[in-house]
Amino acid sequence: MGSIAVGLTRLFGSVQPEGLENLPMNGPAIIAVNHTTIADVPPVLSTLYRAGLRPSVPCADDECGTVHGHVRFMAASQVFNNTFIGPLARHAGMVEVGWRQAGSVALGAAREALGRGEIIGIYPEGDVSATEDGSPRRFRFGVGRLALDAQVPVIPVAHHDARTIGSGSVPRSLAGALTSIVRRPTIRLRVGPPVLPEEFAGMAIRDVVDLIQARVTDIWRSLAGEHAPRIHEK
Repeated sequence: MGSIAVGLTRLFGSVQPEGLENLPMNGPAIIAVNHTTIADVPPVLSTLYRAGLRPSVPCADDECGTVHGHVRFMAASQVFNNTFIGPLARHAGMVEVGWRQAGSVALGAAREALGRGEIIGIYPEGDVSATEDGSPRRFRFGVGRLALDAQVPVIPVAHHDARTIGSGSVPRSLAGALTSIVRRPTIRLRVGPPVLPEEFAGMAIRDVVDLIQARVTDIWRSLAGEHAPRIHEK
């Protein structure tokens, strides 16, 4: 799936990455990324893939965990139910997130993966109903629950502005992506230093979520410009 993401990103535009040295090649760890459109998935996955993090289950290769690593993203059931994307998501070892009780099952599966030393990717906002300026929306509890339960570092990642590829509904995003072949937008993406377990030890879950959101938002703000709103101003 990583090579497909690279191909799509090259087709639709380009990515200007920074901070890739903060990406781990082995786990356990959580990668938390802002989410504004379905069109941001290829740039994110392609950047991780080219940095050495393959979107797939871990392999038995001698270089696994040193020269390259693996990341398994959590994804909504709609992704798995899609005729075209579903098989790719399964091949990439993504963790399916459903509604209500199914969400708890997904968190349990992600927790077990972290317990095996894997890297889990998560979009903490949960959907793509983006704000007008693209700033991160309120994170859901899942990322905090995983971080607290597993006591693992959380690597904050932000991008700006993948909506220039395509945004809105799936049909509108796809239509935008087609025109981006001509427009060639550049997406900026930055990986920040990890939020370490000792930073949130003893915190309430909501405080952990807020801490992680603040780190992702700070990175997004550094990409969007100094006039972007601060988290407490939203």
